[in-house]
Amino acid sequence: MRLAFVLTLVFLASGCASAHKAAPTTAEMRDVDEAKMQQVEDAAARRGVRVQWVNPPRKQAPASGG
Repeated sequence: MRLAFVLTLVFLASGCASAHKAAPTTAEMRDVDEAKMQQVEDAAARRGVRVQWVNPPRKQAPASGG
């Protein structure tokens, strides 16, 4: 009985942790320029450098036609 309870807690905790890695849902995170990030990370990897993003690049807003 005790083992079943512990296993249930472990499965629930792992489910919560994996749900946290889902795609960004906020409007703020949807405009991240993932192509630019990949380009920078690839160039850094070729040089043996690790990139840690603090402020990821944003997609440029389309020019408002007037």
